[in-house]
Amino acid sequence: MLCVWAVKDKVGKYAEATHLLHKQLLEAISESLGLEKNYLQEQSEEGSQVIAVNCYPSCPEPEVTLGMPPHSDFGSLTILLQSSEGLQIMDSNKNWVCVPYIEGALIVQLGDQVEVMSNGIYKSVIHRVTVNKHVKRLSFASLHSLPLHKKISPAPELLDGDNAAAYGEFSFNDFLNYISSIDDFLQERFIDTLKKSSS
Repeated sequence: MLCVWAVKDKVGKYAEATHLLHKQLLEAISESLGLEKNYLQEQSEEGSQVIAVNCYPSCPEPEVTLGMPPHSDFGSLTILLQSSEGLQIMDSNKNWVCVPYIEGALIVQLGDQVEVMSNGIYKSVIHRVTVNKHVKRLSFASLHSLPLHKKISPAPELLDGDNAAAYGEFSFNDFLNYISSIDDFLQERFIDTLKKSSS
């Protein structure tokens, strides 16, 4: 029982630390866009945080297996801790690039909510997970999202006569309705259904 409580305490502290980091990163992103640093503060405080722990066992045929197929995360930010390499991101030329493993380092991935809020100035990260023939991989993903019914749209301050809204508004609830209405939501990213024009 002592071991369980020790783990619970560590996970709780990790969740608190990543929640604070998420808030600080959203402030930095807002300021970099020329917005007030607390632009998303209220929505961030009322939003959700999910800690997802994934285990990818060693695989005898890694060349024909994926640990997780290509996708982007719906929320605002994902803060990831991994035990070994395996995460890959798609670059601007649609090539897969391995994210180097640095022990103890946190990886921050932008999600669809930030892409829409920034009107495409920032892009959500398309990523996948590969498996390894010899090494088991663990990942601890802290997934942050704005509130379920909060409508996200491009920040009005970023729009003018030369910069029209490139995305329609949406909420987490809209995303859930979308993935429940189609057979394979990985075939088309939800954010692509929101685009009004090439962005």
